[in-house]
Amino acid sequence: MLDKKEFAVMQCVFNLCKDNNNGTIVSDEHIIDCCPKRFALTNQQVDTILKQLEFDGYFECTKSLKNQKTVNVITLKRKGQAFEREVVQRKREIASTMALRILYASVGAIVALAINWIFS
Repeated sequence: MLDKKEFAVMQCVFNLCKDNNNGTIVSDEHIIDCCPKRFALTNQQVDTILKQLEFDGYFECTKSLKNQKTVNVITLKRKGQAFEREVVQRKREIASTMALRILYASVGAIVALAINWIFS
């Protein structure tokens, strides 16, 4: 499961690759700009996160030079292409977990009220 920073970077990379036939050329600065400002990512953190995501099998990433700047050449793998589905499943899982917690809390409250009513 991805942490918040990895999720934000992967979402940025996925959106860029989706628009460009499952591949893109992107700089670390552009990834930092795509991510929410609350994470305050640095170039070193982006490189680390990209390596972790590559190791997890989401995409292939190669460093290259373009106009004297270092850029990432990224190609989505099968797991990276299924990232959007993974996001939907994650939301469903959270919703079902919350619904079950509310249900169990309601049943517990009703049982507690019934026991209190019986013994009083």
